Amino acid sequence: MSVPGGAELELVLQQFLGHDNVTRRVAEKHLAKALKSPQSIPAFLDRIGTSPHAEVRQLAATLLRKKIGGLWSGLRNEDHVAVEQALLKSLQAESNRLVRLAVAHLISVVAKFTLPSKRWPELLPFLLQLLQAPEVSHREIAMTLIHALCDRIPTFMRQHLGPLVDVFLKGLSDPETIVRFATLRAVAPVVSLVEEDHELQHISRLLGPTVTVLQEAIERQGHVGQEDESSLELVLSVFEIFDDLAELPLSTVKQHLHGLIQAMLQIAANTQAHIAVRERAVSIIGSIAADNPKLLARLGLVDSVLQLILAVLVENYTADIFRGDSDPNGGAPADDEDDDDFDASGIQFASQLLDQLAGTLPNTVVLPPVLNFAQQQFSSGGTNGTTPATSSPATRRGAVLALSVVSAECRDPLREMVPQLLDLLLLAGSDSEVPVREAACVCLSRFVENLQPEILAHHGRILPVVFQCLDDPNEKLQQKACYMLDKLGEGMERDFVPYLEPVCTRLLALLGRSSTATQAYVVQSLGAIAAGVEELFKPYAPALLSLVQQVMSSEQPEHYILRARCTEIAGIIAGILGEEGFGVFEAELYQRAMHGLRLECSELREYTFGFLANLAQIHGKNWAGRLPETVPVVLHAIEQDDGQLRAAPSVFGKDSQGPDLKDEDEDQDQEGNGGNDNDDGDEEDEESGRPPILRVRTSDLDMKSAALHALGAFALMTEEHFWPYFEAAFESSLKLVQYFHSDVRSNAILSMRHQLTAAYHHSPGLPWSPGNPEVDTLHPDARKPVDFLVTLCLERMENDESKDVVAACCEALVGITRLMGPAAVHSHMNKLMDRLMTLLRQRAYCQTREDEEDQGLEDHPDHDQTLIDSVADLVDTLAKAYGAGFTLHMAAVMPELMRYLGPRRPTSDHVMAVGSFAEICIGMGPAVEPFAPRLMEVFVQGLSSKDAGVRSNACYGVGALCQQVPLIMAPHFPSLLQRLRPLLNRGQGEDGQGEDGGQPANVVDNALACIARMIQANKDGCHLEQVLPVWLDRLPLRQDALEHMTVYRCLAFLLESASELLVGPHRVRVAQLLAHGATHHSTDGETKDYCAGLLRSLLLQQQQQQQQQQQQQQQQQQQQAGDATQLLSQALSGLSMEAQQALQLRLAA
Repeated sequence: MSVPGGAELELVLQQFLGHDNVTRRVAEKHLAKALKSPQSIPAFLDRIGTSPHAEVRQLAATLLRKKIGGLWSGLRNEDHVAVEQALLKSLQAESNRLVRLAVAHLISVVAKFTLPSKRWPELLPFLLQLLQAPEVSHREIAMTLIHALCDRIPTFMRQHLGPLVDVFLKGLSDPETIVRFATLRAVAPVVSLVEEDHELQHISRLLGPTVTVLQEAIERQGHVGQEDESSLELVLSVFEIFDDLAELPLSTVKQHLHGLIQAMLQIAANTQAHIAVRERAVSIIGSIAADNPKLLARLGLVDSVLQLILAVLVENYTADIFRGDSDPNGGAPADDEDDDDFDASGIQFASQLLDQLAGTLPNTVVLPPVLNFAQQQFSSGGTNGTTPATSSPATRRGAVLALSVVSAECRDPLREMVPQLLDLLLLAGSDSEVPVREAACVCLSRFVENLQPEILAHHGRILPVVFQCLDDPNEKLQQKACYMLDKLGEGMERDFVPYLEPVCTRLLALLGRSSTATQAYVVQSLGAIAAGVEELFKPYAPALLSLVQQVMSSEQPEHYILRARCTEIAGIIAGILGEEGFGVFEAELYQRAMHGLRLECSELREYTFGFLANLAQIHGKNWAGRLPETVPVVLHAIEQDDGQLRAAPSVFGKDSQGPDLKDEDEDQDQEGNGGNDNDDGDEEDEESGRPPILRVRTSDLDMKSAALHALGAFALMTEEHFWPYFEAAFESSLKLVQYFHSDVRSNAILSMRHQLTAAYHHSPGLPWSPGNPEVDTLHPDARKPVDFLVTLCLERMENDESKDVVAACCEALVGITRLMGPAAVHSHMNKLMDRLMTLLRQRAYCQTREDEEDQGLEDHPDHDQTLIDSVADLVDTLAKAYGAGFTLHMAAVMPELMRYLGPRRPTSDHVMAVGSFAEICIGMGPAVEPFAPRLMEVFVQGLSSKDAGVRSNACYGVGALCQQVPLIMAPHFPSLLQRLRPLLNRGQGEDGQGEDGGQPANVVDNALACIARMIQANKDGCHLEQVLPVWLDRLPLRQDALEHMTVYRCLAFLLESASELLVGPHRVRVAQLLAHGATHHSTDGETKDYCAGLLRSLLLQQQQQQQQQQQQQQQQQQQQAGDATQLLSQALSGLSMEAQQALQLRLAA
């Protein structure tokens, strides 16, 4: 039975629709065989037109639609005509809606082979006849067929755009709702046909009526309820019209954007609409604003958009408003694979739009309305003088959330008003409503993250709020308090030490009595604190690791996220304890971590890779023994397919799904040339015409990024021992450089940079020194991959749309240059400098906007700081690598960096530019002389800046300039010392943060280091008799650990070169400072050894002086000079007993 017909085919189709699987499979084989022959088409058409069973008619139409593309060319012309006539007859006579939809779709397939070649002339008149028919069903199916034709033969339909618009206008005003909605669906693909301005004029006639019917559909969907999925689907599909319109590259599009944005504002503000509908309206506003950053301002719509955002933020939602932010689980269960249901809240998408506007519009436009709104909600006058009686909890919460959202992009102006902001947030933190206190916790966390260093000076006001929330019985408050501690631990680092004991005591107690969800927050915050205070966390490590071991043994899915966090903190503690200290725990934890990779949890895999990277860092080259086991699992994660395609829901109804009957030879592909229309393989869904949806979970992206980081860490630590894995690792990472998500692309580039360490050390080249390289110092085996990655970075810097990826390229080039010297990039230097100049001018692809009217540096005072900091870091690195050879490049770079010091630039730009100039001074050495006068002006002006970061970097720059060109700077020493004097006034707090009006610790530290450099450059010009007592009194440094050696080398210089009359009176103070440097937790091992050696020399010098004086006048010597034992006793007087013992051991070494 190759071609069954009539009753025989009817039976086979019914068997296919039956429930008996055996019979169904037999029927499927018969149908597949029959549909290989063009002779089967009449039989299927007969079933479509005459079968008494609607489900059989529908199935016959569906199967024929799938295969007619491969059979069409096998028919004669008269057969073509017969098929066309039969289809039109069936469509007009069909009474069942689902069958009509299936037949209409079949007609659109046949039309693809006929209309473009001017065949089937009856189809379009037939359509017009249906559109004018009195039957509602005929008018609806005509619109459905037009929709299908626009999808399938867009080039042909574009020729009839004007008449189509007339048809749509009539359909949108049809008296029947079902026809209006069918027309609304048909309009959606038409905008994609537009290519020229005159065509847009046709489409613009549809905008008003389309919005009217769309709003009708929204209202109907709201009244019917969320269970009406078809209505919701229709509404969401129509938004494609507005997406396509906004993206048209035509000059006249902007004429229509004002009305479009106003319509979206109205829809987004409709609280009765489905949340997904409101989200789509907001996303369109966001897309328009992203492509045209200043368009909203020119259209006068910024205030309207901000009012919408603030209104949505105060809506009273019951869901946790900070899901995905403070939640260690990202707001979803670990095994949540299905996001069909819309679970976003208006607060979430309004926050996203506010964050976007804050990042694309000037701070002066976005911040004032947000500040005014927040201040109004917390102005005095309410009950007990706390909050106004008219302010609802949702309004107060929304106001705090708005401040939280803008804190990242508006950081510079907010840093200048930290005290006032804290007053408001502390008021919110004591609010009677838990959701408001939760919001205050998260907002304070964001402030700690974004408003440094100013916010850190006020930790004494912030931490009591944390303690209060930790002690509160409400679990959500406890979780938000842990989140705040997470950010405080990251930001305060060692300044957290005074609070370490009370905080850890509370957290460890909470860890023992709280739910699994809260435990994840606790462990996350403990990890941040441990990473900040480093070795001072050691006393708490054993108890915590004991719990970690228990959790990492659990294979219960509800514990996966907690297990992931425990795996993370195990790696952090490993870094603190070191190879020897962690050894007692390592074997068991390593095995449990590796076992965790087998569990179905992306987050657990992500943190396991981080754990392995930390182990590699503490073991260094000793990690080579673990490479055979760890590299394969990491490579597997990198190469894992983490996406899936899912077709969108049906537009043509829930017709039966036919079998997969695809033939290998049925595929032909040209519009109008006959052949293929195999819908199983179409790029678009057969019913909706919408493209498939790429679904990739964020956790999978994070896992892939963590795997790339681990692979890079393995190579970085094991160096040449990683060489056997280099090629496979490099190739796997390279595949992800084109990945769709910027985070993965960034991590791929950085991982490849670290992998180059293996190539460099496996084939060592020649030693390098700063300057223009005269020979290639790289080995040929290293040269090839280095050139490849440098070229790749240059290409990405030019063409990648993501600022984060470009910043990663800059970071990778920094690492390559620091490791391998100028020869690594020398052959690419012209292109590299060209890319850097383009980035500094903000003209790179990732920095430009489509709106050319808005281009130009001075017109964009707000930009991505991470990118520009990375660019500056690369410039500094090249200056250090090339030394005097950077002179010509400096002449080009200096004017561009100077533009970032303009009065309209944010203070973060000033910090960057001043710091970059200082680093360039260090790098170029004496060759910076031609630029010294202008640089001195920059640094001197920076010393009096309102911003602490600028003052700090200016101090660094003054010291660098004095160090490199002392003769030029010598005449300016008196005035410079005068300007530095006020910067030595520390705050009165224990950490010297300047909360009471004194200078922040980082400013004082850099001023002290600056004076140290000046003393070494020209001690005679420093008036040491006046400067030295003040300088010694302000030491030691409190925060800037990088400058410790600068200060201690200066002390060594003074001891060696200054006169006894000058240094002698301060010998005890110098000894105390050296004892501090040899024992304090803020100094590294090298600095400790250096200070201990200096102190040993000082004691020896004192002993020798004592012996000489004993020979001359023993009694007088004892009275005036004292003995070495007394000096040592005085040096030890300020130290703890533990520190005294540690110093005695170092001195004895």
